[in-house]
Amino acid sequence: MGGSSKSVTVGYRYYLGMHLAICHGPVDALTEIQVGDRQAWKGDLKSSGRLQLNEKELFGGDKREGGVYGSVDAAFGEETQQPNDYLKAVQGDPQPAYRGLFSLILRQVCLAANNPYIKPWAVRVKRCFRAWYPDKAEIHGAANPAHILYECLTNPVWGMGYPAISLDDGGFRAAADALYQEGFGLSLIWSQQSKIEQFVKEVLDHIGGVLTTSPTNGRFVLKLVRANYTQSALPVFGPNTVIELESFQRAAWGETTNELVLIYTHPESFKETSVTVQDLANIQAQGAVVSQTRRYPGITSDVLASRVAMRDLTAVSTPLAKVRLKVNRNGWRLAPGDVFILTWPALGIESLVLRIAAIDGGTLTQGAIHIEAVEDVFGLPAASYTSAQPTGWSDPVPTPAVASHRLLMEAPYWDLVRAMAPAELAYLDASDCYLQALVARPAPGALNYELHSKSHTAPNYQRREQGEFCPTAVLVEPLGAQVESIVMVKDERDLDLVEVGGYAYMNDEVVAVTAIDLSARSLTLLRGVLDTVPTSHEAGGRLWFAEGFQGTDSTDYAAGEKVDARLLTTTGKGTLPLISAPTDSIVMGRRQNRPYPPGNLRINGKAYPKAMSGDLSLTWSHRDRLSQTVDLAPQSRGDIGPEPGVTYHLHVYGENGKLLRTYANLTGTAQRYPLAQEMVDAGMERPNGRLRFELEATRGGLASWRKHNLSIDRAGYGLHYDHYYGGL
Repeated sequence: MGGSSKSVTVGYRYYLGMHLAICHGPVDALTEIQVGDRQAWKGDLKSSGRLQLNEKELFGGDKREGGVYGSVDAAFGEETQQPNDYLKAVQGDPQPAYRGLFSLILRQVCLAANNPYIKPWAVRVKRCFRAWYPDKAEIHGAANPAHILYECLTNPVWGMGYPAISLDDGGFRAAADALYQEGFGLSLIWSQQSKIEQFVKEVLDHIGGVLTTSPTNGRFVLKLVRANYTQSALPVFGPNTVIELESFQRAAWGETTNELVLIYTHPESFKETSVTVQDLANIQAQGAVVSQTRRYPGITSDVLASRVAMRDLTAVSTPLAKVRLKVNRNGWRLAPGDVFILTWPALGIESLVLRIAAIDGGTLTQGAIHIEAVEDVFGLPAASYTSAQPTGWSDPVPTPAVASHRLLMEAPYWDLVRAMAPAELAYLDASDCYLQALVARPAPGALNYELHSKSHTAPNYQRREQGEFCPTAVLVEPLGAQVESIVMVKDERDLDLVEVGGYAYMNDEVVAVTAIDLSARSLTLLRGVLDTVPTSHEAGGRLWFAEGFQGTDSTDYAAGEKVDARLLTTTGKGTLPLISAPTDSIVMGRRQNRPYPPGNLRINGKAYPKAMSGDLSLTWSHRDRLSQTVDLAPQSRGDIGPEPGVTYHLHVYGENGKLLRTYANLTGTAQRYPLAQEMVDAGMERPNGRLRFELEATRGGLASWRKHNLSIDRAGYGLHYDHYYGGL
């Protein structure tokens, strides 16, 4: 302790310059960067610019796998974008400007420590097609699906490249309005690994829509499968217009599904989650659960996911009628997604609403139009009574947080003897003081903590040591001064790490742990060991099982010096920033050099009695700080030492708090205070009903770190009526 040490290489940091091409640009905004599934940056950057990543503790700091910090250029790919200066410096000229491409340029960013492997990067960007109908392009931070489909059809670079005139603008706007009203925004990625037609189909599946061409003008028409019609206005087909009813089938209950699991994207973590809905009547009818799973990754709203799940469940849980028929040219305007009414008296069908799934307009020489249709119960419900289901998973790695239970103390001589080599101990100065810290684990998953400290007048904190969390527990009941105690505890943390034979702090009292019963939550303690004495404690007092779990600052502090400390919790997600930790302070008092207080105290021959009578007679045993380095001597042990130069001071106080007498510089182990002398000192004609005394050891003007401070009732005639009838 207190010695100097030279620098040692314990690991390496890895820096990298890199150009990450993300997607077509420009985009509306960059909102988040994740590295290794952890957030490295969050904001709302709306145009090209430079970001500063500053998550040095993202993977545990330099002690583990480092963090991510450095400058990153976000290039949105605008039409005026110029070549990046960093890429020019490392790759030379000519350098492309990369217009039309959204990318990140890492300017020698520190990516890790002690791990040469690059963790995966993920970027969250927002882009809504605003060149057409911009007022309805964005829905709660997501894109309007009608706008997605519009751009897929018209984009000349990566889309189908149709001219805008080939789309039915009115129909697309009506669909965009409806989706906006429903709050039906989507967040989707198309990676071009699938055909654009497949991506369009995926969008249509999400929204329950149909994209077809108009039989009147050949333009693309977007229709939503909704109950957005008036039945009386629908075209009616019956025996006069139906050439042939080829097939009419209605599904049986056994062909339906009564449970639907919808997998969607969680709105915060952007990981897959699910919601499950059931048709209880169908389950009862079938006598079993028949489940089906559907995936809608573009949905990022819990409420919307529940509504879509109910939409799809209605379709698959109802025994719908399916029809295949031929109609005459009266149906020439019909297209997929249209709704009509079928009337067929021969089968008892009256005003059955059907929605067209497929249609074949026939040829010029054949006037029959072939239609496949299904009974219409589709549509998006306005509300859902299914709440979003929790994922069932919680992150086991907590975010670094302030440890609510902390304790600073000055290191006792007992610990210095065990921490120092004999040569170091020989040079230990009488005025040297050392700081220790005890910290309870703030949450499961927290790993350890860093001890940072400084003299109160110093400007900056210094990292001193990585400490281990200290086991701790709370007293269930009040506890008086005793030689040995069996206590019940609660709110224990890491009690399974405690070993019998070590010491613990109970407020300012040090106790030896001689037995542990984890199942009963009971402990057997020897009271007042080392440089402390037994004292009283309230229920709720905290026990710190310190031995082996102290965080130690090896800096030599002077007596009377105030020391500030900050204790920084470390988890798998990094270390609590120094600025976020509260400041704890302690004034150094030469604890390690102070004499031990006397032990084996007896009051009129008894250890810690509740009352006494007659004269006050005290006896005690010597203690020796220098000799008590092998075991934790109990209070009941006889003389040890004494340490050279030790004397004792006894102060006696009366019932009104008046100092009655002081016995100073005692070298023996007994002192009697006669009752007659007490009455003279008190100026009373009767004995005091209660006495308080203080007994401490001194050496060279330095008092023991703790002293006996006890109050005791005096029993006898006229004193404490209705007490002590059974004797003392």
